[in-house]
Amino acid sequence: MVSISQLQKIKPSELEEAADGWHKVSSVAGDAKHRVDNEIVGRLQRDLAGKAPAAALDRLRRLSRNFHYTQVETGLIRTALNGLASELRAAQRKLNDAIADAEAEKFTVKPDGTVHWVSQQMKMPFNPEQTAWAGGPKGVLAFDSQQAKAQAYADRIGAAIADATKADDHYSRTLDRLKAGNDLEVTDSDWADAQRDTSALRRSSGKYLQRDDIPKGKSPAENSKWWQGLSVEERGEYSSLFPAEIGALDGLPATVRDDANRTVLDESQARLRLELDHLGPEPPEYDPGDGNSGPYVSKKWEEWHKKHDFLKAQLRGMTAIQKRFDLTGFEGLPPAYLLGFDAEGKGRAIIATGNPDTAKHTAVYVPGTGARLAGAEGDIARMTDLWYDSQQFAGGDELSTITWIGYDAPRSAFPGDKGDAVPEASSVDWANDAAPHLNRFMEGLHTAQGGADASHTTLIGHSYGSTVIGDASLGGRMATDDILVAGSPGMLVPEAEDLGIGKEHVWSEAASSDKDPVPLGGKIAGLGGWKWGAQYWHGIPYSYGPQEVVPSDEAFGAHRMSTDSQDHSGYWKRDSASLWNQAAVATGNYDRVKYD
Repeated sequence: MVSISQLQKIKPSELEEAADGWHKVSSVAGDAKHRVDNEIVGRLQRDLAGKAPAAALDRLRRLSRNFHYTQVETGLIRTALNGLASELRAAQRKLNDAIADAEAEKFTVKPDGTVHWVSQQMKMPFNPEQTAWAGGPKGVLAFDSQQAKAQAYADRIGAAIADATKADDHYSRTLDRLKAGNDLEVTDSDWADAQRDTSALRRSSGKYLQRDDIPKGKSPAENSKWWQGLSVEERGEYSSLFPAEIGALDGLPATVRDDANRTVLDESQARLRLELDHLGPEPPEYDPGDGNSGPYVSKKWEEWHKKHDFLKAQLRGMTAIQKRFDLTGFEGLPPAYLLGFDAEGKGRAIIATGNPDTAKHTAVYVPGTGARLAGAEGDIARMTDLWYDSQQFAGGDELSTITWIGYDAPRSAFPGDKGDAVPEASSVDWANDAAPHLNRFMEGLHTAQGGADASHTTLIGHSYGSTVIGDASLGGRMATDDILVAGSPGMLVPEAEDLGIGKEHVWSEAASSDKDPVPLGGKIAGLGGWKWGAQYWHGIPYSYGPQEVVPSDEAFGAHRMSTDSQDHSGYWKRDSASLWNQAAVATGNYDRVKYD
């Protein structure tokens, strides 16, 4: 237990000075990680090739991992020391105020916390038939007016000591946890331990930093205002203690979200790998039964495979994200920024190639049916390829291309797909759920960039992703300059003008129906918009009446660009006409778009 003299002598400022020292260590480690990832590794990948550079890259990436772990752990130490200083200062103030108030009324506070007073005992008559009083002559009540006051001061002093003792106990145990093994390899166990350290510190620091202080359900502008109102130290501590919450806040700078989400990624990856290791060997597939029935598929085998397959799939997606990080510098590719990450359920991942906060042109890609963390590699590659092909138009301007796997996508597109008699992609429910998330993200980009005019923005939707964009547009003007869709099954509106940005800024790519049947399938599913009028083929009307319209129809009114895609997924092939057109729109070079 903390004594009165100890609490009086404690100097919280010394703890804060120590915290500042750990803050410097954390900052240096973070800066070193960024230099390794974005400068040294990038330069090596750009300028060298061969076995020796490959070996050096492996070591540098391990060094980066060590720096990141150091950044996270020292950030927790800093937060713990500042939290302890804050709570001890509050307890010390409570103690000093109690002692000062007691002494002002001529009470004496002893070193053990007891409060002494000069008795001012009074004798008061009372009716013994109505009140029983143990002690004192019969019929006389002995009353000391100072006793109650002394007890109140003693209680205040005791509460201060109890607060200090509790803080000391909680933080000492937390700080004792914050230590790493004496080796040069940060393992999955180390990262899992870091996650436990964070949880332990959250429990200790409830009075210092609280999760509820972080905005929830607020607009990106409100999120940004809250963040800007924090001190540099507070920002670092919220990021250390609540990385998932900070990484998910639309409107915050890309660098802040990236740092926070990389911590979540590393900890999640380590946790899932350890879970996979702990699954043990695969059990027998069949249970022989009891002789009267069987053999039959083992329930243990089914449960093992369900867990095993989920873990492998999520880890595959995380590996794809790390692979994009590792490509920084390759053929001039800029650093990547992890703007969103969640390993739960189907998973979420938002990955930017190039910093959108400083980009002159920003393209955001919304994938369609089947999009999930496990399949992130292909969706990330599409935006990487768009970045490469856009360089011929960018003229040296900074460009950011973003893969937005920020929603739960339907898993099936056609009857029988994934065993679904009714394909999930025939329902608008998925788009309804996704639209608010997409709107907040797009608004957040503009907020972090400094306004709608800071960057030319293009929103790209593939397949059901275009339906999500259409749904999002129903809530008001989208935070984008252009909308481009490929293989769209419909956008829930009958005309490009209905998207709210002007039909001259709506673009469509679609291969013929024998190559890409999704637009036709979308009409059957009712994902387009109903319109009364003529249907056209190259400007020639061929029917008149009510019709379901999708973006590849002339009646929709979008710019129908040429495409050489041979199927529903071929719109992002490097050096293709399809990708050429996307790159031209994404960089605002509308005059270089090609048409059939």
